[in-house]
Amino acid sequence: MTKCIFYLCIMLSSNACAQTRSPVDDTPHEVLYPYRDKSERFGYADENLHIQIEPQYKNASLFTEHGFAVISDSLNKKGVIDQNNKLIIVPEYDVIHLHTLEDFTLAEVHKSYYTRWRFWEWKFLPGFNLMGTGNDNRLFDTKVKRLKKTVFVLGDKPRKVRSERLTNKGYTDKYFDVSTLDSNQVLINGRLYDIRAKGARFIASGIIDPLTVYTFAQRKGVNLYTVDRKGNRVDKEGYTVLDSIAFKVEDVPVGKRLTRDYAPIASAYRNEEGLIFIYPDFSKALPRLIHENMHPDDPTAEELIRGLWMLASVPESGYFVFMSFRDGERFFRFLDTEGNWHQTLPPDIPFTVIQRSGNILWPEKEHYIPRNQIPEGWKIDRISPLGDSSMYHITLQQGKTVRQGIWDFVKQQWLITPEYYEVYPMDNTRQWRYHSEYDGLWGLMDDHGKVLIKPTYYSLHPDGWVSQQENDESISFYLHPQTLEEFREK
Repeated sequence: MTKCIFYLCIMLSSNACAQTRSPVDDTPHEVLYPYRDKSERFGYADENLHIQIEPQYKNASLFTEHGFAVISDSLNKKGVIDQNNKLIIVPEYDVIHLHTLEDFTLAEVHKSYYTRWRFWEWKFLPGFNLMGTGNDNRLFDTKVKRLKKTVFVLGDKPRKVRSERLTNKGYTDKYFDVSTLDSNQVLINGRLYDIRAKGARFIASGIIDPLTVYTFAQRKGVNLYTVDRKGNRVDKEGYTVLDSIAFKVEDVPVGKRLTRDYAPIASAYRNEEGLIFIYPDFSKALPRLIHENMHPDDPTAEELIRGLWMLASVPESGYFVFMSFRDGERFFRFLDTEGNWHQTLPPDIPFTVIQRSGNILWPEKEHYIPRNQIPEGWKIDRISPLGDSSMYHITLQQGKTVRQGIWDFVKQQWLITPEYYEVYPMDNTRQWRYHSEYDGLWGLMDDHGKVLIKPTYYSLHPDGWVSQQENDESISFYLHPQTLEEFREK
């Protein structure tokens, strides 16, 4: 059964489907891994540590599934190579980020430069300070730092998808907002593209998120429309954004503003018939009439509305979730499309409310792990889901001491007992990285808690990159999680 998760303050999204395209190169490639030699240069070796690309780069990344990797030269300028060591993008960029689709790899590249003609951005009195020190007596600094950022489709020849230039004032809006979708579609700053071997085809602008596997939400001014995979509108009338909702409780109007300084209570839209929908679910409308909450000791319907902190639709169901506060106490209550209140959801509806940090707010902690499985004297501090699996990351606390473990919800038992300061999964494997004390070294264990590598590394990333102190110097290299081989010359 699919697990539905609502991230508090983050809109719910789903994957999207489109027609399949021919891949750039469907020839099987031998998997290569970054290899570090004694001169601190990187090349690539196969799984048996046989060198396939001689060490020559200052830094090197893992190859994508389509056979592309980011490398940097002696000046720390970044480029892209394929598994034949062919330069796909020449090393001349400050930043390169790779994004993978089903059949293609996209590269976002950044290049800084200076210009003098943008006089309205010249800095006045660049050497001035309140202490009166400095030798810079210029009236203006006429050098303006600019940034050109571009997204390419990688292949034998990179093909541009989108490019922008902006004044480099730090990291605010520095990167494109890239969301990769399935079947070779991608959203870049709200613009939908279909990626092909010969480049990209622009489909539509103003796209917010996928709504279903077939449709997207598209914003035009204050209105919202649904469009299909080709950018055609599904509903001609559209929806109007609301900043408040006028609820009606047993014919008594109860208004609630949705806007707040830091995050809205909900994103609500009204259609031409006056029905109100909670984004991103346009399959059901809020009930026009809400009945009184008849559960003993519960807040009244009016209290649930006036104390409303978060309102969301429960996907693929006839329910809405209200997170409300009364006298400092938090309540999760569920309103059905007939206007009736419920204290919980039916057991066949898997639904979770999660904070931005990953901590589960609802259901309650006792839903996941019985109290008799918590060591005596400890309490659950937080529970976080691990993807779509039945595994949960559990943090226990005893005073100022914390311990972490992995709980198997289906088997109702500890997969990794809670005896580590931190424990996290590795990418694409059934292995776990751990350390036993604050600021301690990292090791690796299997699913049964068997130690594969004792605490050895200063850092151990989920993709296998590690760092280690050697000769009073911190060095980084690749550790193969399956073979446990270090890809470096010792």
